[in-house]
Amino acid sequence: MGSVADVIAGALLVFGAALILLAGVGVWRFDDIYARMHAAAKAPTLGILAIALGVSLSVRSVVVTVTALLVVVLQLVTGPVGTHLLGRAVYRRLRPPLTGVDELARDEEARDEEARDR
Repeated sequence: MGSVADVIAGALLVFGAALILLAGVGVWRFDDIYARMHAAAKAPTLGILAIALGVSLSVRSVVVTVTALLVVVLQLVTGPVGTHLLGRAVYRRLRPPLTGVDELARDEEARDEEARDR
């Protein structure tokens, strides 16, 4: 019979895997590219955090814990930045969002008017 830490580790591993699976389903099912990017960025970040915590609790090694912490920090830093840059490129090259409100277009128009006034 496992200890409480093993049960929590197993639950975290299952939770993280479920989040990553749901993110994959979201990428597959959503219509808008922005919704797909949201699904591909948010859920896997939390899923990787849960999996790293689960592995750290399960293995109980300093090296594994430090490695898992490094993976989580890199994911937390690079995931949102990459998604933001991809969303910006898609907006500029392909199409505006389907949500109806396009705040970025208003900001860019105001910036262009300000540049023309100089």
